[in-house]
Amino acid sequence: MKKGYSSHIGLFFLKLASKIPFTGIYFLADFFYFLVYYIIGYRKKVVQENLRHSFPEKTEHEIKKISTCFYRHFSDLTLEIIKMPGINEKTFRKRMAVKNPELVNRFFEQGKSVVVLTMHYNNWEWASIFPLFIQHQVLGVYKPLHNLDFDAYLNQVRRRFGAIMIPNSLVLRKIFHYHQKQEPVFIWLAGDQTPPHFHKFWMMFMNQETMFYPGPAAISRRFNYPVIFQKTLKTKRGFYETTFEVLVDNPKDLCEEYIMNVYIQKMEETIREHPEYYLWSHKRWKNKRPEGVSLKQG
Repeated sequence: MKKGYSSHIGLFFLKLASKIPFTGIYFLADFFYFLVYYIIGYRKKVVQENLRHSFPEKTEHEIKKISTCFYRHFSDLTLEIIKMPGINEKTFRKRMAVKNPELVNRFFEQGKSVVVLTMHYNNWEWASIFPLFIQHQVLGVYKPLHNLDFDAYLNQVRRRFGAIMIPNSLVLRKIFHYHQKQEPVFIWLAGDQTPPHFHKFWMMFMNQETMFYPGPAAISRRFNYPVIFQKTLKTKRGFYETTFEVLVDNPKDLCEEYIMNVYIQKMEETIREHPEYYLWSHKRWKNKRPEGVSLKQG
């Protein structure tokens, strides 16, 4: 079967699944968990190795318990993302509570753009609801998928409430555009993604040497945009709440290492509270720091 046909068939079933009510979605999530964890064993070794290295103080029993809880959440998350196009605004507001949008909106009233840093924790995709609460133009920075059809479909879903999606390769150009127009923007970045191997910005994260994009810190310093951390908590199955916290109010006089270190510490603090909600299946630590590349200290 040609790739284009298989993509169209896949998208047809995704759209069909988005119409299933939440009771059915979580029935499917339970089945998906059983399939992924017990039958396929999807990236089990990756997940458990990531957990062992991140929490060397924990026993094997504790690691296995976190791993099992992670796969349950991962299954819920997968079906919740599939469900997104079928969630109306009223239900979205109920299931993704934004607790303190006024913290961000006060910067809009001052005519300031903001860099909002989050991570792959809990349900980051439901952040597409933010334009309903935030006065800034929301710019969602993303890493394109290899499959162009699925990439286009997912970004169509993400834009539903007014966000503008920008591939990470074009983010600086777009920010210049809005900066010149003096239009305040909310630059949303999941800064825990793995950069290409040639990047040379390494810091400690979750007890491991980790490569980062320095872009969020560089952008905030260059334009003196305040840096805000977005934290999403899972209050119960299918329900989340988001809060915002200012990490750096005036970044122009600070170094990139310091800004990134503040962000990393906040991520670690959040992950350690409920480690099962982080995306441990991602091969975050597959690259090793090359010889001659220093480890940034913050």
